[in-house]
Parts: sequence; structure tokens; C-alpha cells
Amino acid sequence: MLKKLSLASLAFISLPALADPSHAYADAVLEALQKKGLLTQHDVADIKQQAKQAEVQASKSSMAKKVGVKSAVNNLVAATKKSVNRARPNIKFWGQLQPRYTFVPSKNGLQGTNSFTLRRARVGFKGFATDNVAFRFQYDASNEVAGLSNAQKLLDAWVSFKHFDDSIGSITIGQQFALGYTRRPHKTASVERKFTELLSPGATGRLRGLTIRKGDMGLPETSSKGYFGNRLHYALGLYNGPDLSLNNDNNDLMFSAAISLRPTGVSPSDDEYQFKDRPLAYSIGAAYSTSLDSDTLDTNTKFQPNGIDLDNEWLSVSADIQAHHWWLWASWAQFKSDAQGGLAVNAQGDSTGTLSSNAFTLGLSRAYLLNSEDMGWAWALQYQHVNNEHPSRTAFFRPLTGKSDDEIARGMNQGSVYQTMLTWQFDDNLRLINELAYYDPSDGGLSYPSFISQLQLTF
Repeated sequence: MLKKLSLASLAFISLPALADPSHAYADAVLEALQKKGLLTQHDVADIKQQAKQAEVQASKSSMAKKVGVKSAVNNLVAATKKSVNRARPNIKFWGQLQPRYTFVPSKNGLQGTNSFTLRRARVGFKGFATDNVAFRFQYDASNEVAGLSNAQKLLDAWVSFKHFDDSIGSITIGQQFALGYTRRPHKTASVERKFTELLSPGATGRLRGLTIRKGDMGLPETSSKGYFGNRLHYALGLYNGPDLSLNNDNNDLMFSAAISLRPTGVSPSDDEYQFKDRPLAYSIGAAYSTSLDSDTLDTNTKFQPNGIDLDNEWLSVSADIQAHHWWLWASWAQFKSDAQGGLAVNAQGDSTGTLSSNAFTLGLSRAYLLNSEDMGWAWALQYQHVNNEHPSRTAFFRPLTGKSDDEIARGMNQGSVYQTMLTWQFDDNLRLINELAYYDPSDGGLSYPSFISQLQLTF
């Protein structure tokens, strides 16, 4: 009896071994003791049963410890979030510099361009005043276009309310991107804004007013998810900046609406150069805007002493297809103005009752990553066609040629441009973009090439 008690005590001391997932050693010991006659079959069964109970208790204790640790971690995370929220506003500063070299050869007695300029010198900040109130400010201090007013230099200045991101979307008030783009302009495939963007409403793509945006189509004003798994995006806008005017000088507001579809539920980025591999994603979008406008470059008051109110309409369609390192984009825009019985003067100097302008852009790029991070190079091809009748848009349809007397002669209100780009990315914040373009006017202008090399630095 004393031997059995000693053996039983030894077995209980060995319970941790019995509780181990591999019970082979303990079972072999018990079976050997049973064969020796020191333990009966009943004793062995009792010891194994008690071992199982001990294993269950040990498991419960371990689980309780894990739950305790998890609870402590959750409490720490929650406390950290509260501390971060109390430390707001979180402000992030950023900037963008784009020094560039432009060359347009002299031809047929017309002055060319051979100059260095600062295309952009932008600084800004953004952040959250509270958990659901975001803000953004951006100012451009570049000196490329002489005499550009400060009002046009102030690009972004808005406050956005995120309280309804999951339902109707973000509500943004202030100077912001116009909805006519249906997406943010592409970053760097070409060094100039696309013709289709220039025929969208607003000055430098911005307008002052109020918008409701659902989905990341509205970046940077909102980054909310669209409906149906991010497949449907929409936006509505009410502005006081028709055409190029940034103030409301005719007591008439502009209304804008935009819609975009993401069939795969994945949104393409706004960077045509896909140095990082991305899955197949594509989007199609459309936007419409309407407003009355008066006292702009598009009217001629000598036909009506009280001025002409133009009934303006903008329509744009865009599509983007992205697959791994390939990118294809296309866009079309139309800008119509009805003088409502009066007469306006078009870009060709003719008097007309209706101004009608349209533009088309088609581009393709391929990026190549040279290391496992962000260094690489890319090429891009782009074709554009424009038929512009609005004098307020004429100044944009040319590479920078300074303020020489023959600048208009080197412009192109009607015709095509063929562009080839070669870009080198040193890292995420530094790119060198080289563009060779050939302008082919169809309105009797002079065909000519241009070369632009632009360094883009962001921080």
C-alpha cells in the first residue's frame, strides 16, 4: 500500500508531463508500472483522468492570462488614441518645387524660347482640427507667369466635415478642386496641364464654394469609400466662381455634379507612372457644370452696352485603366457658352452667338523599377487635340514662351500635339521629367517642336 501511495505521489508530481500534448513518455511509464504489478489498471485510468483534468485547468489559466494581456493592450491602445486626439490639431506641412528648362526654336522670323523658370513653388499644410474636421491650405509662390494675382496663387483653402463620410459623404467649404475634373489631375505624365483640364470650370482647376463628395474620386478633399464596395462615387457642388472669375460678380452660382464607377472596387491612383506593382483597376467618370457668367474675356460689350450674360455649360468624361506597371488614360471635355441673343467674340476674333470648345487627351505609360524600393524610369506617350473658341482659355494652349509680342502666333487654339516623355525617379520625392512635343496647328498657325526638362521635388 505504501508503494502504491509513493507511486501515486510520483505520478501526481509528473502531471505536467502527462498534461503535455505528447503523452507518450508518461503513458509508457504507467504501462510499465502496471506490468510490474505496482499499479492496477484502475489506478492507471484514475491517474490519466486526473491528468486530463489538470491539463484542462492549466489551459483555462493560460487562456485567462492571454485575455488579461489582450485586455491590457486594448486599454493601452484606447488610451493612446485619446492622448493623440487631445494633442490635435495634427498639422502636416508639405511642399513642391518644379524648376524647369524650356526650349522652343526660332522659326520663320518668330522669337523662340531658351529659358529657366520656376514652374511651381508650392507650400501648404493640412490636418484635423478635431476628429471629424479636416483642413487644407496650399499657396503657390512661383514666378513663371508675370502679374498673376494673389487670388489665383491661393490654390487650396478649405475646411471639410467628415461626420457623414459613411452616409452622404464629406462636406467641404472653401476654395477646392472643381468637380469638372471627375478626379484629381494626374501628377507628372506631362509637364503641362492637359487640354481637357483647361476646358473644365475654375481657375487653375479651383473654385470657391460648397461640395458633398462620396468616394476618393474627390481627393484630396475626401478619402471616403464609395458605395457598393467603393464601386460608385458621386459629388455635388455649388460655387460662386464661374469661368475664370473667382468672385461672384453676377449673383449667379455655378452648379456641378460628377459620378464615377470603379467596377473592381479598387481606385486607380493619380500617378500615371506605376513604379510599384498594382492590380488591375479601372474607372470611368463624367461631370457636368452650368452657370451664367458676365464681364469676362469671353464677352464683347460693344454689341450690348449693358454687357452679355453667357449661359455656360461644361461636360467632361474620363477613363483610366491600370494594370501592374502599365497605365492608360483618356479624357474628353466640352465647354459651351450661349450669348442668349447677344454676340461674343471667339478666340479667332469673330463675332458669334455661341462659343464652343472641346479637347481630347489620350495617353499611355510604362514604368520600370530598378530596385526593390522606389528607383526607376518610365516612358509615356500622349496625344491631344483641341478646338478652342474661348478667349479666356487661349493663353493656356502653348508651352511657356514668355511675354514676347509673338506669343499668340506661337500658340495653338486648333490642332494636335504629339508628346513623348522620359522620366527618371530617384525616389518617391524626386523625379526628372523630360518632354519632347510637336505642335501641329490646324488653324493656319506655324508647326513647331518644343523641349522641356523639369525637376520635381516634393517634401
